[in-house]
Amino acid sequence: MKALRDFFNSLKLTVYLVLAITAVAMYGSFVIYFHPQIFGDMDMHIFFPFLFSVGLKHIVLSWWLFLLIFLVLLFGINTSVCTIERLPKVVKKYREPLSNLREVEAGGEKGVLLDIPEAELSARLARGGYRVFTQDNLLFAEKNRWLPFIPYVVHAGVLLVLAAHLISAVAGYRHGGVRISEGETIKAPEGNYYLRLDKVRVDFRRDGSLKDYGSSLTALKSDGSVIKHAVAGPNMPMFVRGGAVYQRDFGQDLNGIIIKASVKSGNTGGYLKIPKTAGYAEIPGTPYKIRVDGFISDFAVDGNGTPYSQSDGFTNPAAMITLLKNGKPESSGWIFLKMPDNDTFHNPGVDVKFAGLDMLPYSVFDINRDPGALLALAASCIVMFGSIITLYFRRERVWAAFKDGKAQVVASDEEMYNSLSSR
Repeated sequence: MKALRDFFNSLKLTVYLVLAITAVAMYGSFVIYFHPQIFGDMDMHIFFPFLFSVGLKHIVLSWWLFLLIFLVLLFGINTSVCTIERLPKVVKKYREPLSNLREVEAGGEKGVLLDIPEAELSARLARGGYRVFTQDNLLFAEKNRWLPFIPYVVHAGVLLVLAAHLISAVAGYRHGGVRISEGETIKAPEGNYYLRLDKVRVDFRRDGSLKDYGSSLTALKSDGSVIKHAVAGPNMPMFVRGGAVYQRDFGQDLNGIIIKASVKSGNTGGYLKIPKTAGYAEIPGTPYKIRVDGFISDFAVDGNGTPYSQSDGFTNPAAMITLLKNGKPESSGWIFLKMPDNDTFHNPGVDVKFAGLDMLPYSVFDINRDPGALLALAASCIVMFGSIITLYFRRERVWAAFKDGKAQVVASDEEMYNSLSSR
């Protein structure tokens, strides 16, 4: 057991593990780059489920992930053991500062001999920000006494970062590509709540380029009561029940077509909205119905005279309609939104024109839960804080032995000798 403890209580092991983790991570970055079909959407999954499904299936390419986890585990154990073994000694020296007198042989040939009495040396060190401790004819002074604890604060931060990622990898979830149409309510993939898309918001600049987009959302309980209203965007999530809803994309679907119909004899008619699910609409106050038999978003005709759509866009929308009177077909033909002169539908009693498209906006969301996110953020701040403190502050110490009104002084800071010598 002692041999195992000594193995992990090693600074050399820390260095080797950091180098190994860096090397494996660099290798993995190349594997990910050259195999996007396997690792391209890895960040869209919870890590452990991805690792033990896709990772095991492609073990020849993903073995480095398992090795990386093993090395990080060793690094965590190494950090914990070093902290447990060494922190009590730091605490003891902080509580018993005079025990530092045993760290050097004060007096003798070490340091410099200064013609300065004990009281004056203590006063000058105190004015310089040192805490002074004396015992018999010996003196120990220390500046920034708290600094030895900072490496262990960094250790704690590193361990908290690892714990946060472990929590997220086990208890989190990620669901990408959740599509909701405006006005639609869906059940969230997890979290036992519902999401309603109230409004898709899209802002454009004067030159027509996209400026920003987002969605007004309402989170609902299963009984229909409101949990919260919020606006979600690509960098502005809606937080609900421990999860975050980010908008990934937006667009419009064809919800139906708008037709302008007028009966010449009775001077009746108007605009009719025909949903693509309904198939037909009645002309109010008349025996006529208009049925939609087909729709092509970008109308074209091939060499055999067969209509087809030459693109996915709504460049040249056209609809095949049939006019029914008392349930019996009277006339059929194509009507065009942008080129009405090409209409093939004609009826002597009813005039029908393609007036517009009824488009339904939608948004696409990523719904994630990262329970370790706040802990990871706090831990990262701890590590950053500790690193900055270590770089910008120094622990300075002075030892002295007094004899015949003179002091044999040993200082950790070389400039201290000049400071003490200038009286």
